[in-house]
Amino acid sequence: MSPFSAREAVKLGYNNVRVLSSGLPGWKKAKGVVVLPRNGLKKMIFEDDSYVLIDLRDGAVAKAGHIKGAVSIPADQLAAAKERFPADKSAPVILYNDDQASAETFALVRGWGYKNATVLDGGAKAWDGKFFPGEPDSEIVYVKKLKPGQITVDEFQQIATAKPSDKVILDVRDSGSEGIIPGAVNIPQNQLSARLGDLSKDKEYIIHCNTGILAGMALKTLMDNGYKARYLDAVVQVGSDGSFDISEK
Repeated sequence: MSPFSAREAVKLGYNNVRVLSSGLPGWKKAKGVVVLPRNGLKKMIFEDDSYVLIDLRDGAVAKAGHIKGAVSIPADQLAAAKERFPADKSAPVILYNDDQASAETFALVRGWGYKNATVLDGGAKAWDGKFFPGEPDSEIVYVKKLKPGQITVDEFQQIATAKPSDKVILDVRDSGSEGIIPGAVNIPQNQLSARLGDLSKDKEYIIHCNTGILAGMALKTLMDNGYKARYLDAVVQVGSDGSFDISEK
């Protein structure tokens, strides 16, 4: 799926995307399901986010007109399609039918481990964006996109293990944290601006905290001051012996 301009977005009916915050927007719980408002999906389409959109209607109906990027899997075939879904269980999976997708289909996909599964508010009948005629996608392709300045979990682990001379793991958690990754430098995020002089600009700093929030703030501080840096947006637990465990959000 390619991103499109604001002018093109208006033509496609995505003229309200600016009212939403970044990330997976506007989820709400209702009747046993997690509902994604229509403007939330519009924003995700407009910003070319990574997600899986499933059209649960009859295949012929989906061919007559479907939401941009949808994969056609009729509701009565969903249970048999489990192996077609991405290995990454953090993938946002959005379900829609003629009306709002049922609690049963939502529970099925959630039961497969997709914690970010939602149903589209009101389904196809309530969709106020454009429908696209033609054969919808038949294969689910999900590639998680990194945010600007973000590093993958795999690369972070490689750097933390290999300790290359041109990179430094920068731990911006509070100084009272239990353990620290061997070789890492700990400067709490709220002290970073005052301690920039402790850091050489000849290194790239690979930043982590407990959840990615402080690391993202530290990234901005470093980048604004001319440092090379990337950050890990994940849940990190460090033991007293320096061992660490990382979980995708």
